[in-house]
Amino acid sequence: MGDCIVERDGGVMVVRFNRPDRMNSMGGTLLEELNAALDEGRTDDRVRAFVVTGEGRGWCAGADLQAQGSARPSEHSKRWNAVDPIGLVGRTVLNIHGCDKPIIAAVNGVAVGGGFGICSAMDVRIASEQARFSTVFIKRALAPDCGLSYFLPRLVGPERAAELFYSGRMVDASEALALGIVSKVVPHEGLMDAAMEFAAGVAKAPPSAMTFTRRALKHSLSATLADQLEFEWVNQKACLASPEFREGVQAFLEKREPDFSGF
Repeated sequence: MGDCIVERDGGVMVVRFNRPDRMNSMGGTLLEELNAALDEGRTDDRVRAFVVTGEGRGWCAGADLQAQGSARPSEHSKRWNAVDPIGLVGRTVLNIHGCDKPIIAAVNGVAVGGGFGICSAMDVRIASEQARFSTVFIKRALAPDCGLSYFLPRLVGPERAAELFYSGRMVDASEALALGIVSKVVPHEGLMDAAMEFAAGVAKAPPSAMTFTRRALKHSLSATLADQLEFEWVNQKACLASPEFREGVQAFLEKREPDFSGF
């Protein structure tokens, strides 16, 4: 069994970080296996959404400081990692951000440092009441990485992000909800049920429209209003010409729920 456990549940691909003895820190081949799962799922039409969670008490505790390096590349990728300007962690964040299918983080425990960055790159975070978050970098004499300095100010605002980065303090689940880091907090034993229920709803949605919606949200992070309006209209014209749209309209006229399972 590897550093990630990958399972299919209907239209949802579930990825479980599987280094519980290290709080699922980013050592071994955890990031490579996460990337492989995302690459597999994004090209499989049967997969409509991802849920990412952790085995044991942690979601992801960031860099594995007990290992040689925070994320050890496999033999075939060592040369590339030596010259890669953003590194394996940076490529992982870009892979998450650029995936055309929704990614839900089911945060079962601590998500700190780079683990917090990976988590913040995902679309929706549903947290167990046992979840905790910390930027932590400053306490290790490090600057932020894994995209956290990009995503956190967009989640909580620049001033609150500065306070969290400068202090490195731990944020519990209830404060994370109040700050906007997570969208929902549920009892620990009900975490996966809540995440899978949400993901299953996403999986029933029209897949092309869902992809265009996700792309629009990501594009908006660095677009002007005029750019965003143009981006929206190009996507909308594609939706209007799709068989999914015809099914949606027909279902409305027939007063029934649309069925997008065949698309």
